[in-house]
Amino acid sequence: MARRRRKKKNSIKSITDLVILIILLVIIIFLIQKFIIPLILERGVPEAEEKKEEIELVQPPDVKEEQIVLYFADENAQYLIPEYRKIKRTDGIAKEAIVELIKGPVSNELYPTVPSSTRVNSLYISEGIAYIDLSSEIINRHPGGSAGELLTVYSIIMTLTSFPEINKVQILVDGNSGETLVGHVDTSIPLERDEDWLRK
Repeated sequence: MARRRRKKKNSIKSITDLVILIILLVIIIFLIQKFIIPLILERGVPEAEEKKEEIELVQPPDVKEEQIVLYFADENAQYLIPEYRKIKRTDGIAKEAIVELIKGPVSNELYPTVPSSTRVNSLYISEGIAYIDLSSEIINRHPGGSAGELLTVYSIIMTLTSFPEINKVQILVDGNSGETLVGHVDTSIPLERDEDWLRK
């Protein structure tokens, strides 16, 4: 009888211990959810915001574009035809326009006027005159002929004088102003825009 009572007492103690353990676990889980997790999240927010700020700083600003007009030869190599193009706005927009001119036309109906290997060494504007210094490829790689040379020269002039601050253009080759590019057009002096080159 005493053994049975002892057994029953031990069983009640085990159940009591189990209930206490469960209550302790519930309390611990409650404390974790109530205090520890919010504290971890609260500490993590500034770091997340800091990373967000870093990402925003790395992202490039909106790139603004500007429309320029380039002049290329028509199919008969008689006139210049305008082609409009949007490029990234920059302080040296006139120089970039000549870089785009050298790349050639987008339209299949137009033809390039400047050898594609030509480089723009520099361009500066003084008193309404643009001094454009090109590499020697504009001469060495030029196909020749009076019509071809005229189209080359005036495609550059027409493109640059599309900018309101430019009235005339002086073409230089590797820093020198020669008499002509390939023997037909006088490039020793600044030249003006000539609308006669545009097809009516």
